[in-house]
Amino acid sequence: MANVYTSASSQSWNTDKCRIATGNTAVTYNVNVVYGTPTTGNLFSNAASIPSNWSSDIWVGVGNELTITGSNFTAQEIGTTSSGQVAVR
Repeated sequence: MANVYTSASSQSWNTDKCRIATGNTAVTYNVNVVYGTPTTGNLFSNAASIPSNWSSDIWVGVGNELTITGSNFTAQEIGTTSSGQVAVR
């Protein structure tokens, strides 16, 4: 069973994707790409958002860190553990 979180602050991720489902409030999220030393940094220059009462599947990448700002959401690990850790080089 995949892990499900109701808060995520630099949460290390175990699968390639995440399903974020919001309640009555919108949330923003960012992925810290952990690759090499020092870490690469945020995947997005500005935090991406998901509107209230919505569900969205996003790419996180195994070992990267997910931060979600907001409340009344769930974040579920989905997908496999075989994808790479970086989106673009």
